[in-house]
Amino acid sequence: MITVSATEGVNSFHQLLERVAQGETVRILKHGRARARLVPDCDFMSSQDMVRVFAGYQADALDQATADAVAATILTLDQEADEALAH
Repeated sequence: MITVSATEGVNSFHQLLERVAQGETVRILKHGRARARLVPDCDFMSSQDMVRVFAGYQADALDQATADAVAATILTLDQEADEALAH
């Protein structure tokens, strides 16, 4: 994964887009905090290329924290829905 500042991203967008087209992911920081990612679009890649790109992907701490937060929210919503249906 490539990490760039928002300013760097603006100044080198064309080059970053080319790297994403080759399967790389770009994390964009603003004031030192992750704000966005450029990721390959599956419409531009064959399924074999997508498997190759993501085969070795491992979540970093930010990814894991986000995944944990999403999972906790889904669990809460499921519990709230079950409680609402029980009444």
